[in-house]
Amino acid sequence: MLSEAYDLLRSLDEIDFDIPTNHPDVKKPGKNPGYRVCLGVDGLPQIVEELGRESMGKLWYHREGKANAFPVVKIQHALLSVPIDDPLRKAFDALKKAEQSERLRLLLEAINNRRFQLPAHDEQTWHRLRNKARDWSEIFAENDERFLALPHMLLRFVTPSTTPADLLRRLCQLVIQRLEQGRLQDVSLAEKLLIGIPDKKRHGQPAKSEVPVVLDVAELNYSVPVADPRMGSYVSRCLRAIEKRDPDGICALQGVPRPLVKRRFPEPNLGPLGESKLFSKNKDTPCEFRYLKKLGDWEDASKSFPIGQRIAADIGDGLSALTLPAHKGKTWRMVASGKWEGSGRKKREKKDLLLIYCEGQPVISDEAADTFGSDEKEKRDQFENDAKALCRALDGIIKHHPQSRLHLMLIGKADKEKKQVLMHMTIAPQEMLDAAEKWRLGVYKNLPVVMLPFPPKRKGEGAVERQPIPPYPDRIVRLLSSKWVRSGTDELKLNGPALRQVLDIMLHTSETWEEAAKNLLSLTIQRIGPLLVGVAAAYHSGEKEKLEKFKPTAREAALRTVALLGILLNALGREKGVYMGETAFQLGRLLSLADTLHREYCVHMRDRSIPPQLIGNALMAAAADNPEDAIDRLRERMNIYQAWATKISGEEYGLAKWAVKQMGEICYAIKRPLPTKTDQTFRAELFLGYMARSPKENK
Repeated sequence: MLSEAYDLLRSLDEIDFDIPTNHPDVKKPGKNPGYRVCLGVDGLPQIVEELGRESMGKLWYHREGKANAFPVVKIQHALLSVPIDDPLRKAFDALKKAEQSERLRLLLEAINNRRFQLPAHDEQTWHRLRNKARDWSEIFAENDERFLALPHMLLRFVTPSTTPADLLRRLCQLVIQRLEQGRLQDVSLAEKLLIGIPDKKRHGQPAKSEVPVVLDVAELNYSVPVADPRMGSYVSRCLRAIEKRDPDGICALQGVPRPLVKRRFPEPNLGPLGESKLFSKNKDTPCEFRYLKKLGDWEDASKSFPIGQRIAADIGDGLSALTLPAHKGKTWRMVASGKWEGSGRKKREKKDLLLIYCEGQPVISDEAADTFGSDEKEKRDQFENDAKALCRALDGIIKHHPQSRLHLMLIGKADKEKKQVLMHMTIAPQEMLDAAEKWRLGVYKNLPVVMLPFPPKRKGEGAVERQPIPPYPDRIVRLLSSKWVRSGTDELKLNGPALRQVLDIMLHTSETWEEAAKNLLSLTIQRIGPLLVGVAAAYHSGEKEKLEKFKPTAREAALRTVALLGILLNALGREKGVYMGETAFQLGRLLSLADTLHREYCVHMRDRSIPPQLIGNALMAAAADNPEDAIDRLRERMNIYQAWATKISGEEYGLAKWAVKQMGEICYAIKRPLPTKTDQTFRAELFLGYMARSPKENK
């Protein structure tokens, strides 16, 4: 990830992009509700305020490695000893969530009748934090009036007369007092802090709390409180200033002597992906240390990848700047990865982070990143609108920065903590313009008329007819991460293709894009083919009940699949003007007309008793494998219906007579001999022929 992120940093530096500089150890806490604990001059809490998820997530803390986070401190264990078999805990468990007043009464009983506890491990953590505060007192001297709150809080926190137990005991009392006064509202948060959640497997262990508290000063006359993001920026600047060292090696990225990163690389926050390691090693993986001269150097990062300390921090800041919430949809968005997390009802889509920027103009347009993906809950694709905005912006870049390159970077989770670059494409802006236009034309210019009815928007209105529209690239990943079975009525979640494969086809960035298009076409036929045939058969039957078996999401998936077939056939050189006159498409039309004739016969001669499967639909599987055999079987079965349609007369039989005429013309036009084996392109064109509407059927 380092080399790709270094390219990004240079692009941002060239245009003086606003990059907030953070020390690698200064980070944002998780979005968990907690408390702001304001210390008085005696070092004891005087004010306690509740902080919600969003407020807590905007704060800052400093942490070296995985320990000693400060001034946001997570209280690991409950502050009152209430064993798992304690009647008081059972009374809590018996209450409903809404019974707040009764929970408060039980909390009062707990603080009056249960002993305070501070496990030895937790007490050691607090003493380490006090030592850290003493060290910080020398760094953050009272030389900047705006940020005096921090040195004053540090002095109060290390007051010798106040122990960690004194501080936490007073916190317990203050939380209960403020709840009684109505100044605090969240009784469940107080219950978590004081009573905790017991470990059912280890009854002897203290109950878990894990409630974050941020330490601050009680007075209101400080311009920047400790619990303020501006204080985090100030701490970052100060810590960076004291880290200057003499050069001790050659930076691999810059090629000049620099003070090198020795211990840990920065861990920038990449939006929803969270903290991400720029470089990491696992001591349990021997191959990572094969070339070390001394095994004792395994912790020295410069022995594996020598990089300047400052440039490493700048790279992390550049990545964080590009993935700020304000740039969502512009420079980044989360996209479908084609994989799933969890199982059963908890199974959910795994997502990757897509970054997009252009040299000379990192923020291209408000819709730049959105052009490549969409959220799961969005019902309809807006690719065309987003692509138009992106193309307008790229036109300007081509005029003012003709040598500029467009970068697409995909970052995913390798495991719970490690992230990795899955893709890094660089293309000319003009190539993006051409690709977006070809993607659009693959749907609008390379498909027959395919329409499906959808439920009306308002009660009493008629069904809404929809046609395929150009899909977002990550919608293709999401589409092919499902397999439709039982004639397309049931959906199974499976791993699908990576977004890299879809973009290869769209942008032609790889020499193997044609092979990728064939593989994607094969996967589409295998997984979505039953849905296409099932939806078309339900529509051909003319029975509302059969069509209603396919929910709107299934019909939307069918239309999106048709759009994908048009795109893939276009990419493989199969143009609508050619394939619609060839055997596969015409055979699909023949089977569709067979359904129409069979249905009309049942309507008029069997009092609208439509069989579960019409003739054309019954032969689709055979036609996909052996067209010659399917035609022979169709000829045998259609004789009775053709004879009936030939003899009848009257306007009410017009559709049946038209179907017979059309079938005759197709049989005459189809070239013989028919193939006895087919490929996936043949099957795709067969499905399109089966689903296509003719002007007569639209009336």
